[in-house]
Amino acid sequence: MREEFGPPSLLLGGTNPFYGKTLAYLTEQATEPIIFLHLWNGSPDETETTWHPIYDEPVLLAVRFGSGAFKNTFIFTPEGSRRRPA
Repeated sequence: MREEFGPPSLLLGGTNPFYGKTLAYLTEQATEPIIFLHLWNGSPDETETTWHPIYDEPVLLAVRFGSGAFKNTFIFTPEGSRRRPA
């Protein structure tokens, strides 16, 4: 992700690639909304008591961009849709 966008303006979460986090990017235009990239890395079976990440780095679950209602600006990726709670 950082190869494409560079370092985030704000990192929510740690720097360890085995943990989820949110990267926030501000644009050069102060009136533009912030872009949020929600990343996840966990176990294939959420019921496991020990945590074994399935990826070397977190995967993109969702993106939030735009102004307005949250439901209109939050979009799940295909991976995020698969992992979305029922």
